[in-house]
Amino acid sequence: MIGYIFLRMVSELFRLVPFRLLYLLSDGLSFLLFKVIGYRKKVVFDNLRRAFSNKSDEEIYRIARLSYQNLTDVALESVKSFTTSLAELDRRCPCVNPEVVNRFLDNGSPVILTGSHYGNWEYTGLTMPPQFHKPLVTAFKPLTNKVIDRYLNERRSRAGMEMISMDDFFRTMRKRAGVPAVYVLLSDQSPSSRKSAHWVEFLGVDTASLPGADVLARKFNYPVVYYQVRRLRRGYYEIVFKLLSENPEKMEEMGVTRAFSHALETDILEQPENWLWSHKRWKIRREEQTV
Repeated sequence: MIGYIFLRMVSELFRLVPFRLLYLLSDGLSFLLFKVIGYRKKVVFDNLRRAFSNKSDEEIYRIARLSYQNLTDVALESVKSFTTSLAELDRRCPCVNPEVVNRFLDNGSPVILTGSHYGNWEYTGLTMPPQFHKPLVTAFKPLTNKVIDRYLNERRSRAGMEMISMDDFFRTMRKRAGVPAVYVLLSDQSPSSRKSAHWVEFLGVDTASLPGADVLARKFNYPVVYYQVRRLRRGYYEIVFKLLSENPEKMEEMGVTRAFSHALETDILEQPENWLWSHKRWKIRREEQTV
C-alpha cells in the first residue's frame, strides 16, 4: 500500500510539472545514472559493442550516453502521461497512417499489431486506440503488487485500450476468433523458454526471439502490422504503421518473427539511442539449447 500511495503522490505532483522542467529533471537523472551510479553500465556497453562491432569507442560512448537520456525521458514522460490530457498526448505522439490497420478492420478482419520497447511505448497505448475503428487489446505481464497493477492499468486503458494478461491472451483471441479487433504484442524481450525460442539474425547476432506473434498470426491467419515509433525531437514522437504480412498462414515458420526483427533492426540502426540497451538482450545462447 505504501508503494501505491507513493506512486499516486508522484503522479499528482507530475501533473504540476511543465514539460520544460521535466526534461531538466531528466537531464539530471540521466547524468546520475550514467556518470555517478553507473546503472547497468556494463550491460549497456556489452550490448552496444556486440551490436555495433564496427563502431569506434567514441561512437559507442555517444550512443550509450544518449540511451540513458532516452531511458530517463521515457520514464518521466510515462509518469506524467498518467495525468496528461489525451489531446496533449495525441499532439505529442500522433498516428501518421492508421488506415493501414483500419482497412483490415473495416473488412471484418482482426489484426495483430507488433511493436517493441522502443521510443515511448506508454504514449502509444494512449494515442492509438481512438485511431482504430475497432477495439485495441494488448497483452501485459501483471505486477506482483495488485493495487499498483490495477492503478497502472486504469491509467493505461483510459483511451480505450483493453488490458489482457499474457496468460489469458491466447484464450481471449480464441474466444473472439473472427471478431475484428487489434491485438498488440510487444516482442523485443528475451524469451523465457530457450526451447520454444525463434532464432534469427538480429543486429548481426544470432538472437533468441519471442515466438508469440509468429505462432498466433499463422494459427489465426490474421494480418500482421508493425508499428514504428520515431522520435521527431525531444518529447515528440510519431507512430507509423507498416504491413508485415497480409496472409501469414502462407509464410514459413519464423517468417513473421524475421519480418518483425528486420523492421525493428531498421529502426534501431536509424536511432539506436531510442532502444533500451540496459536489458540483457542476448542472455540466451543457441549453443546452450537443449535437444
